[in-house]
Amino acid sequence: MGAPTRDSGSQIESNYQAYASLHRARLEATHSGSYVLLHDGEVAGIYDTARDAYEAGCGQYGLGDFSMQEIGARPVGLGIMTRCLG
Repeated sequence: MGAPTRDSGSQIESNYQAYASLHRARLEATHSGSYVLLHDGEVAGIYDTARDAYEAGCGQYGLGDFSMQEIGARPVGLGIMTRCLG
């Protein structure tokens, strides 16, 4: 598992925007409950478990250079705690 190659926050934000605007409807219709691996706004794979998606992302792109999304899951609002995580 390699070192982060870029700001993981920007990868997470841009991938989520791409997921929500480009990929969500199609993936929810065909893969709800699975996990999508995203890299640079593109779908890099669909996996049955979060662990499988994470391991594939680390192996293909290195830690921090990808994101994952549970297909069909809605974002969780953490209120003020969101600031602490960012």
